[in-house]
Amino acid sequence: MTKFFITLATVGMLILSCNKMQKTPNGLKYKIFTSNDGEKITSGSLVFFKVVIKTGDSSIFDTHKNTERPSMNMLVQEEISPANFEEGLTLLGKGDSALFLINADSFYKVYARTPTPSFIKKDKILKFFVTIDSFITKKTMAERKAMLELENAEKQKTEEITIEEYINKSGKKFTKTSTGLYYLITKATQGATASIGDKVGTNYTGTLIGGKVFDSNTKDGKSEPFEFVLGMHKVIAGWDEMFGILHLGEKATIVVPSSLAYGPEGSGDDIGAFTPLIFDVELLTITKNK
Repeated sequence: MTKFFITLATVGMLILSCNKMQKTPNGLKYKIFTSNDGEKITSGSLVFFKVVIKTGDSSIFDTHKNTERPSMNMLVQEEISPANFEEGLTLLGKGDSALFLINADSFYKVYARTPTPSFIKKDKILKFFVTIDSFITKKTMAERKAMLELENAEKQKTEEITIEEYINKSGKKFTKTSTGLYYLITKATQGATASIGDKVGTNYTGTLIGGKVFDSNTKDGKSEPFEFVLGMHKVIAGWDEMFGILHLGEKATIVVPSSLAYGPEGSGDDIGAFTPLIFDVELLTITKNK
């Protein structure tokens, strides 16, 4: 009996809330449940929010039930479609909650770009119960981007100095390509060279400038060459460039700047952001593309 009255009360609240809807000049029907003081969302903002979408009394989507992705995010477009979801978001700020009523056909056309699902009747109204977790304004994103670009430029300059110090300390005459790749041929041959589309096979050992080995195809007694198709972006850019320079049978030490490797993202535990890589390689096989 208690559950029955609670259910009735819940339905009653939904009906009451829908009966007290407001409308924007563009025709979006909405009801604000919570409105905090502070900045509201504007066009160009990146918004993080929770949402329950209902048709009638049935939920068709609920971020609260998604443990892997409990919050949605959306970039509010510069030109907002009238009477649609993004217009509703601009009524809210951090911590605010609201209900939007949106035509299903309009919503699926603008956001999903697909026909309205068959289980939703034509011209059906969808109920969006939205709670704003946070948002980042366009201005703040631009400021963060500019700051990040400045930090990355400084890190890249530090990396360049680190590479130059390594080259100078080695006392060896490395060749530098136009892309910033350094290489030293340690065993020269007059063998053939590979072209884009050819399959090449190599033995290699990769180390950090400090000397730590992070990868090798010959460790643990392995002898099978590592193979890849040249120029197909299956390996780091520094490798695609270098294996187009090497002759069959040649060995080389190459210094790959992060711009030709893993860049500002890094890779795994060993390769951090803006980390140059050292490889000792040997071009063992070339299989011409037929």
